[in-house]
Amino acid sequence: METFNKVLSIINDNVLLTIIGVAFGIQLIYILLFFIPAKKYPVSDKKHKFGIVIPARNEASVIAETIKCILASDYPRELFDIFLVADNCTDDTAEIARQCGAIVYERQDPDPKHHKAGYALKYLFERIAEERPDYYDAFIKFDADNHMAPDYISRMNDAFAAGVKCARGYSNSKNIDQNVIAGISGLWYIRDCRFSSNFRSAIGQGTMLGGAGMMFSAEIIKKHGGWDCLTSSDDTEFTMRRLNEDKIKTMYVKEAVVYEDQPSTIKDTFNRYKRMARAINELFYTQGIKSFLLFFVRWKWTYIDMFLTLMFIPVCVLMCLWLPIYYIYVLLYHGIMGFYYGMGGSVVQFWTYLNTICFALAFAFVAMFIIQALLAVLLEHKRIKAPIRKMLPAVFLFPVFMIIYAAAITIGVFSKPKWSQVKRNVAPQAAAMVAAESAAADGSADSEKTEANEIRADADTETKQPESDGECIDSVETTETINNGNGAQDG
Repeated sequence: METFNKVLSIINDNVLLTIIGVAFGIQLIYILLFFIPAKKYPVSDKKHKFGIVIPARNEASVIAETIKCILASDYPRELFDIFLVADNCTDDTAEIARQCGAIVYERQDPDPKHHKAGYALKYLFERIAEERPDYYDAFIKFDADNHMAPDYISRMNDAFAAGVKCARGYSNSKNIDQNVIAGISGLWYIRDCRFSSNFRSAIGQGTMLGGAGMMFSAEIIKKHGGWDCLTSSDDTEFTMRRLNEDKIKTMYVKEAVVYEDQPSTIKDTFNRYKRMARAINELFYTQGIKSFLLFFVRWKWTYIDMFLTLMFIPVCVLMCLWLPIYYIYVLLYHGIMGFYYGMGGSVVQFWTYLNTICFALAFAFVAMFIIQALLAVLLEHKRIKAPIRKMLPAVFLFPVFMIIYAAAITIGVFSKPKWSQVKRNVAPQAAAMVAAESAAADGSADSEKTEANEIRADADTETKQPESDGECIDSVETTETINNGNGAQDG
């Protein structure tokens, strides 16, 4: 047993804890360098043509507000078009999007394996290539529930004019103050922007794309004959393929702010990360390992950094499976040998391991994540649009979120992702406006149209939404269960 225990100790202390330490150590460095500002791109006089692309599945309750928000952009209207692919929809998403001013294509594919945002985008770019080849300079992808700051396209245009071929913006939240779950989920992305993305941007290093508001050059789409990323985490795949195949880094544009609808229940939060886990885990062993090897050819830190970013998935699995099993075994073994058989050395070992575990959990885990979340709130409170005191429950429960995150990732790695219903957070005014549009779209009689207009008017009277410095975000007061527009990928 002594030999067996020594082998386990070597594996745990010299191999697995080293891997975990490296993965988290890099993130710790980024946090300690939080004061370094992100790169700013100079305002460009040249205005490029953008195609805004939105994959959507049964998003009738949110798509109108998303399109209206994009149309409220300060960018010249003649220089951007909005494209929406209604993917296997069974509701009025397509009709509502057309009425709001989007160019809509409808796609029906009975194969459940193709019910992903990647396949919808592949179809959409094929249509754009047929009808408008070489018309656009770049594309921006939004999810169906995303809102953006009025200058979002302008800030992406500045980056594009400066030579950036692929970029992401600042990931903010539409409903961060809805409840503690939404608050924690929103802080997860804000923390990543403030620490990791800020520093990466400052030193000219690439970052990882998020599905909300990702910008990419039309040259990329043309070179690869359309959209070539079909996994359940197509944004992550796009980042890694562009880096490995095209030597294109994804840059961070801090001034480009996009607002995403965060899950407001533990179930939806759990399912969100469970869905993306398997795809990212597979990408780690393909694109991630490839990126690691390319570092020794191209000698750019971005390749190692993206490898380590993807490595968080297998690290989560290790932390959820190996660490609990190993340390429970060690405590049981030394507890039995010490307290039952009276071996003094095992008693000492038992208390040593127990103290080490408690110390690691209290300081390296609980305290560390609370400090991260609190620092993110204090530094970004002007952008968060919620009082600091209201964010404190999310801050102190942030370590709990990390446990849920790690558990969801672990289960997701060993399961197959599939499309399912999630809850969208719809403000009363937006819901009423959608009801009015739907009534009109159905060719209702004049009396029904009048009733729909009255619903809209009542909603405007009863629910006054805050303007939030001119940005298109709504206060969330009701929750409506609908389908997830991104198929198996939710963010």
